[in-house]
Amino acid sequence: MLRALLCRFLCLAAFVALAQPAPVKAQVQESRTQVERLNAFADELLSVVSHWQAQRAVTTTERIGGYARRPGYFREVEYFHKANGQLAARVRWIVERPDLAQMIELFLYDKRNRLIADYYVSYLAEFRNAPMFALINVHQADKDLRAFRQFDIFGEKLYEKCQGNFFGKKIDLEIDPFGPGLRRDQIPDELHASCFGFLPLSPDDYVHPAALVPGIGAAPAAAELDESHALEERIAALGQQLARTPDDAKLYVERGNAYLKLLRMDDAATDFGRAIAKDDTLDGAYFGRGMAFGRLGRLDEGIADLTVFLTRNPNSTVGYTKRGVRRIWNNDLAGAFEDLSKAVQLDDNNAEAHDDLGVVLAQTGKATDAIQHFDKARSIDPSYQKAHHNLAMALYMTGDAGGAIRSVDRALELAPDDKNALMLKSTILESLGQTKAAKVLRERAEFLPDGNWSERSALQ
Repeated sequence: MLRALLCRFLCLAAFVALAQPAPVKAQVQESRTQVERLNAFADELLSVVSHWQAQRAVTTTERIGGYARRPGYFREVEYFHKANGQLAARVRWIVERPDLAQMIELFLYDKRNRLIADYYVSYLAEFRNAPMFALINVHQADKDLRAFRQFDIFGEKLYEKCQGNFFGKKIDLEIDPFGPGLRRDQIPDELHASCFGFLPLSPDDYVHPAALVPGIGAAPAAAELDESHALEERIAALGQQLARTPDDAKLYVERGNAYLKLLRMDDAATDFGRAIAKDDTLDGAYFGRGMAFGRLGRLDEGIADLTVFLTRNPNSTVGYTKRGVRRIWNNDLAGAFEDLSKAVQLDDNNAEAHDDLGVVLAQTGKATDAIQHFDKARSIDPSYQKAHHNLAMALYMTGDAGGAIRSVDRALELAPDDKNALMLKSTILESLGQTKAAKVLRERAEFLPDGNWSERSALQ
């Protein structure tokens, strides 16, 4: 394995730690799950920076920089904690794409202002499928020795370094399995224990920096990553089965459903199409392809597939709901109203159908009727965040600003960083004359991403 040619210095608390990142364990093309995890890691680092900005907890300095063949390529911004002046983050934003970061560094400290972990992500200038480097450095220091251990986000230990004094002797050692550093067996046990004995053997407690920052909330659930890995493994196993029995249409449906859960819509649509070509009687293949086509923006084709499914399954409340949603996206509000009304007629406890029916009613000027359906949706499922958001919007449209505030506050309890809900509350507060509070929320929202894609429609 070749040593990466990237070097960087961390000069913090009089400790200079040479951290020479090695390439991440897996090539970014190897697995879509790994690509998603790498990009999610980069997004999480930026979410921490956005949180500090939204809380007005940092000051910034910046400069324009570049590379030999790309002068002026990035705008490097350094973020410093207002409370103590410590470096919080360093981000290189691409000048021509101000919303994209080419490099991200993040620094976390304990209550005594000692560095406990730093993070590093960088993309190639011409390749943004996933970061080329995604690293975690975990630090430990006492009055004599300062050390860190470096991991990639997949848990592989890449590098260790220790500096300081050991019984009056100055030391500066590194363990580098990919370069010229020492091997573990060349370091006396007592020295190794003193340097690295208190550092974790894995990065598990540090892989989600957002979880270590007060006020942000829980990190992404590990169960979600476990499910993604399980689905990838199931897809591989199904591929092996299909190699042996290529005419088994049901296996294509099963793999298509796994692709749907991973949001790999092109692959899902292809597998459902193969299943239909081999066995036209498989209703699940029509339903799945209708779902995938809708997500891909091929709305007419998706609606057609769901129509086949509903012709064969006329009592499916889910089928009418999903076709109704796609008709909303296709600006066929009359068709959507018909489908979603049928869905709630078949199952009055279908929260998604009530919410989307409310969206149709609100968009056709019937906000009062819409309120009834939004209220029904949230009563069926109190955790349905968009129902609370939509109810707030409809109440605001009908002049009930107080009720709108209560509903949008509930939406924000469920999703504190939902950009749309923050902007809605800002608008409501502005209408109530609370301009300063509205401005604070609006500025906070501006630093947040637009949010995850969802089947559930929100009023804008």
